[in-house]
Amino acid sequence: MTKRDFVIRRWSEIADQERLVEALHAIFFEASHTKSFASGEDRRSFRYRWLGRYLDARPDLAHVLFVGGGESAHTLAGYVIGAHEDPAQTDRYDDIGYFPVLAEVTRLYPAHLHINLRHDMRGRGFGSSLIDTFAADVAAAGLPGVHVVTGAGLRNVSFYERNGFSFTHPFAWRDKALVFLGRRVCRADHGWG
Repeated sequence: MTKRDFVIRRWSEIADQERLVEALHAIFFEASHTKSFASGEDRRSFRYRWLGRYLDARPDLAHVLFVGGGESAHTLAGYVIGAHEDPAQTDRYDDIGYFPVLAEVTRLYPAHLHINLRHDMRGRGFGSSLIDTFAADVAAAGLPGVHVVTGAGLRNVSFYERNGFSFTHPFAWRDKALVFLGRRVCRADHGWG
């Protein structure tokens, strides 16, 4: 697919969100490393923690990717969501216990994001386009950077590194090796120079 074969839109600008919710949830769970849940409530809580709270709080920072023919693109293929506030400086993310121990690095890269693509859409540059779109929002807000936290040994680490996440801070949390990856944003992310 070429650039004219896809479009990225803000979730807040989509009038018929309800028709897309099921596809959005399917992409979320397909990409998730957690596949089984003790109950339907556990599954809903997990989805809200990593997707729903971002859509509810800042739908203007959620960008969805549609593929299938330029302006008439209609098939949901992925998304990037996130927040601008430093998660170590607000109680909104208290359920994610590692943020207080990352306060020194989150202040340098306060915005954070989550990105997921349908499996068949990976490796085509769409993820990079979504990351750049979110980074432009971060730069426009005057923030110094954006971060992600992921498993230290996961293949998505190299994806983030290829997309400008050059700061690496490995840490352990509950016997898991994790890594905080930060990307500086600046006017160049907007194409200003």
